[in-house]
Amino acid sequence: MAGIFSKVSAFARSPQGKKLLQQAQDAAKDPKNRAKVQELGDKLKDPKNRAKVQELGNKLKDAAKQARTKPGGTGSGSAQSGGSGPGSTGPSGTGPGSTEPGSTEPGDSGPGSTAPKG
Repeated sequence: MAGIFSKVSAFARSPQGKKLLQQAQDAAKDPKNRAKVQELGDKLKDPKNRAKVQELGNKLKDAAKQARTKPGGTGSGSAQSGGSGPGSTGPSGTGPGSTEPGSTEPGDSGPGSTAPKG
């Protein structure tokens, strides 16, 4: 964890970080923004809204877990377009739409497919 904090503090010392910190301090001094923060805090403290927020947070956590447990997007059931976007191949070269030498997937005979060696 020390690596993360050292990177954040290094960014804060940079000219870009100093500019961003100044913008944040100016925004914090604005009465309109302070009122918005106070209103948000009141909403979160209200038991009715808090339950909704917790439920939404749990849904987001579950979605994040599912996204992490799908390396390469296997079993997603989406169409394989080979383009960029959701479900496209990442930098590792594995996943939907990837063609690797020696690939023997059924129905993999389109342009750009590779025939098994041997």
